[in-house]
Amino acid sequence: MDAETNINSGLPYNLRDRKHRIKLSSNGADSSGGLRNQLFIQASHMKSNINHRKKRNIIFQYNYTNIVTVLILPILTIIYLAKFSTTILPQNHRILIFTFIYYNFTILAFISGYHKCYTHNSFRSRSVLLHYYFAIFGSSLGLGSIKWWSTLHKAHHQFTDNTEKDPYSIKRGFFWAHTGWLLVRFKHHALSESSENNHAERVAKEKLDDVSNEALYENDELDDDNDSLDENYDEYCKQLIKWQERCYLLFFIITSVAIPTAVTVCYLKDTFLNGLIYPGIVRMILCQQSILSTESICHMGYFNISIHSQPFSDKNSSQNCSNPLVSILTYGQAEQNFHHEFPHDYRNSPSSYSFDPTKWFIWVLHKFSFVDQLCVTPKALVMQLQIQQQQEIINRMKSRLIWGTPISRLPLIKPRDFKKIIASASQTGRIYIIIQNVIHDITPFMEQHPGGVQLLKASHGKDATKAFFGGVYGHSTAATNLLATMRIGLLDVGNNEEIWRRMVKEEGDMDDSNSRRENGSYKTAEAA
Repeated sequence: MDAETNINSGLPYNLRDRKHRIKLSSNGADSSGGLRNQLFIQASHMKSNINHRKKRNIIFQYNYTNIVTVLILPILTIIYLAKFSTTILPQNHRILIFTFIYYNFTILAFISGYHKCYTHNSFRSRSVLLHYYFAIFGSSLGLGSIKWWSTLHKAHHQFTDNTEKDPYSIKRGFFWAHTGWLLVRFKHHALSESSENNHAERVAKEKLDDVSNEALYENDELDDDNDSLDENYDEYCKQLIKWQERCYLLFFIITSVAIPTAVTVCYLKDTFLNGLIYPGIVRMILCQQSILSTESICHMGYFNISIHSQPFSDKNSSQNCSNPLVSILTYGQAEQNFHHEFPHDYRNSPSSYSFDPTKWFIWVLHKFSFVDQLCVTPKALVMQLQIQQQQEIINRMKSRLIWGTPISRLPLIKPRDFKKIIASASQTGRIYIIIQNVIHDITPFMEQHPGGVQLLKASHGKDATKAFFGGVYGHSTAATNLLATMRIGLLDVGNNEEIWRRMVKEEGDMDDSNSRRENGSYKTAEAA
C-alpha cells in the first residue's frame, strides 16, 4: 500500500487521476456483473417455479375419481366381456332381471334426487328415508356427489353454450359434452359458490360452512321427525349434501360393488364376478349413458338420429328429440328444450303421454304423501312461449320473402301529379291502376294476367278496387300478395283514414303516418 502511494505521488496529477478513474470503472464493472448474476439467478428461480406450477396444474387438473368411474371401469368391463366372457348377456336370466330392476332403482334416485329435488327444487321430500335413498343410491352412477354435480348443472343452465362458463358446452364438441367434462376439474369463479342452496332457491346463496370431520349420522344431525323437517327443510338439505359429499366414495362402493355382489352371491346363487360386472358396472355404464346423452345428443341439432325441434326457444342449443329410441336412451329426458325453459317443472314435457318414468315416479310419491310442493308450469305459460317461438319463426321466414314496399314508406302522390304519370305512361306502354287508394304499376304482370291484357288496359288510370274484390272477379290472397309487390305510391285524396287503417293492419304501427306529415315528406310524381 505504501509503495503504491509513493509511486502515485511521483506521477503527474493528470496521470494519477486517469489511473483512479480506471480503477473506479473496474469496480463498477464488477458491481454490474454481480447485479446481472443476481437477476439471472432470480429469473432461473422464477422459471423453475413456473415449470413446477405447470407440472402441478397438469397433475391436479384431472378428476381422478371420475376417470376411474367413467373411463377406466367401463373400458375394463368392455374388454372383459369381449375377450373373456362367452356371452355379453349373463347366462343366468335372474341376474339380467335383477340388473334391469337395479338400473331403474338407481337411475330414479339420481334423476329424482340429484336433478329434480336438489338441483332444480322441483318438489320437496317429506320423508327422511327418501332423502337417504336419493343421496346413497344416486351415488351408484359414479357421476360425483350432489354438491359437485348440482353446481355444474346449475352453471350449465345459467350459461348454456358459453364455452368458458358452461361446464359441458356442446360448442366444445360432442365428446366434451358427453364425457370429457367429467374428466377434468372445472375452474371458474361462477362455480366456487356452494350448491347446497341450489335445490332451495328461496334461500340466498352462501358459502358452505366448514365441514365437520365426523360423519353426519354419528352426530345425529339428521332429524327423523317430519314436523322438524318442515320447519328446517333448507338447513336439513344443506347438512344432507355435506354428509353425502363426505361419504360419496363409501356410498359408491356400497351401491355399485357390495349390494350387487351380495345379492348375486347370496340370493341369485351366482358368482361374485357376475354380480360385480352386470348389476354393478354394466348397470352403472347404462345409467351414465342415459344421463350424459341428454347433454350431448339432445343439444346437437345436426345429429341425424332424431328429429330435433325447438318449440319453446331457439336461443340455445337445447333440443326436443322426437325419437322413441332417444327417449328410452335418455330415460325420458329427451325434451331438453322444454326443460331448459322450465327447469323447475318436475316433468320433462308438458304432454301427459310422453315417456318420462321420473315424472311417474314422483307423481306416485306425491300421491302417497312422500313428497309435496310439486312444481308444475301452468298450461297458459307453456302455450304463451310456444306462440312466441312460432311467431319468431314466422317473422324470420317473412323477412326472407318479398312483400312489396310497406304502405308507410310509399310516397304520397297528388291527383294532378298522377294524371301526369298516366299521360307519360301512354308513351312508354306502362299500366297503372288504383286499388284502395294505392297506385300499382302492373306492367310486369300484364302478359301473365289470366283475364288478358285488354282488361288491364281498360282499368289503366282508374280505381279498380271493386273490380278486384269481386265486382269482376274475386281475387285470391295469393293475387293480393302479388299485387302488393307492384306498389309505387299512395294517391293523396285528402282523406287517408282508410289507408292508415290498412297500414295498421299490415304493419301494426300507426306512428309513421304522423311522422310523415310532421316531416312534410310529400314526394313528387317524378320521385315516384
